[in-house]
Amino acid sequence: MSEDKKYTSQQKHLRTKYVRFPLDLKPEVLDAFKAKCDIMGTTPTTEIKKFINKFISEDEAAD
Repeated sequence: MSEDKKYTSQQKHLRTKYVRFPLDLKPEVLDAFKAKCDIMGTTPTTEIKKFINKFISEDEAAD
């Protein structure tokens, strides 16, 4: 499979299975967050997803 075709297939999958969640942050906040994630050996996306999953789980546990 060519790289272009593979990329197109991945994009189609992402568009049908996931939604985007834009987030506005001050540049200095984003830079600090990225730097902290780098120090911790993780990525901002991973940490945001972890937070969301933990937040949801805590809410379900309270029910």
